[in-house]
Amino acid sequence: MTRRTAPAAPGAPARGEGGYLASASDLMIGLLFVFIILVVVLALEQRRQAIEIEASKNELRGQADPRGKVTDTIGQAMLAAMPTVRIDPVTGVISLPEDVLFPIGRAELGAQGRAALHAAVDGLVEVLPCYVANQKVASGCAGNRAGHEIDTIYIEGHTDSRPMARGAYDNTSLSLDRARAVHAALVEQSPLNGYRNRLAQPLFSFSAYGDKRLLPGIDPTDARNRRVDLRIVLTYRTPSELEATLTRARAADAAASR
Repeated sequence: MTRRTAPAAPGAPARGEGGYLASASDLMIGLLFVFIILVVVLALEQRRQAIEIEASKNELRGQADPRGKVTDTIGQAMLAAMPTVRIDPVTGVISLPEDVLFPIGRAELGAQGRAALHAAVDGLVEVLPCYVANQKVASGCAGNRAGHEIDTIYIEGHTDSRPMARGAYDNTSLSLDRARAVHAALVEQSPLNGYRNRLAQPLFSFSAYGDKRLLPGIDPTDARNRRVDLRIVLTYRTPSELEATLTRARAADAAASR
């Protein structure tokens, strides 16, 4: 006996077509699901980047006066060796008191002054490398997350307004010789002599002003005018460079915490 299969009703899907449509539907749903996941991931990444940018801006606002922070850090490192050092973050100046360094009217370092400068080198060697181009280390510079660099540190000699009584040897000559003496003891005879800025130039230099830059608000003959200053000058960096450095620092922190 032969069995005949009834013909399919008009408009009904052919055999196997329903399975094909179901597979296509599942594929479309899967693609839609993947698309939704990608959109969510993209949105989260954009949110993360926006948070990082805002964090960078906030941190940059806190870096409004980076020279002041660097000056204070360096000055604090010298206080143990020279307790009467004066630190002025506003001007970026650290003043070394003359009475510790030199006999009055002389440019030869006394034993106390030479010992104080040698001791100050130890403090400077601890903090300066994080701010010096050829001394930077990969870690251990948490206090300089923005990557600030020092372009130069001027050793500046100053006197009070009382004129020298040694013929052609005037206040400018005295202040220059004192600045040169500090440079020799602090830099030339120490590891600081190898410190270089990003242009491979020596970090330290010296200059002299005699009585031309007296301290404001005090008598011109006041002993505080007789000083040797360390003036900190930072390498200029644009806000975008600073922001990029801070972003990299946060990324490194995040990677280290994983």
